[in-house]
Amino acid sequence: MNYSIFDVDGTILDSMEVWNTLASQYVQSLGMVPEKNLDEIVSDMSLEQSATYLKNHYKISKQEERIISEVLNFISDFYEYEVNLMPGFKEFISHYDSINVIGTSCDEELVKIALNRLGVLNYFEDIITCSKVNKSKDDPDFYLACAQVLNQRPEDIIVFEDADYCIDVAKKVGFKVIKIKDWRDLNEKCINDCGK
Repeated sequence: MNYSIFDVDGTILDSMEVWNTLASQYVQSLGMVPEKNLDEIVSDMSLEQSATYLKNHYKISKQEERIISEVLNFISDFYEYEVNLMPGFKEFISHYDSINVIGTSCDEELVKIALNRLGVLNYFEDIITCSKVNKSKDDPDFYLACAQVLNQRPEDIIVFEDADYCIDVAKKVGFKVIKIKDWRDLNEKCINDCGK
């Protein structure tokens, strides 16, 4: 029996395109001009960290909780009606003999809505979010909290993750990691070689 932690965005859900421009879109919705590299700056941050950065950098008078709520409202329809699974994920998870939890910086309700609509929510025992454990994904304690839910040692757990910084953190504390590549980054030769 395997024990696994799955990231959501870019690993289970094909949703990175919406996250890659979300901060800029939000700042624009407030009538301000985002800095050119804003989305890159916040890409490794949790929702809470991003909200704090936006509040301070753009002098937004709203509380962080309100900023997070507005950002999530901004993308809730996408999760509820549009987002798709990463290609091949449903086939994989339906044959993968493992006890699984989700470890994500995304909002728990958005994740539940999307995974339920796409028919894969029942493959996961729990959803652990950065907000729930008050740790960001660049903190080893986030992954250790996921391991605690599984009641297993890090070395007995496989982490499925697309973000390099998360992969590095998980590896440093002893987890086995499988890196997920975006299917758009796979060239024809790579795709052809995968089956060999």
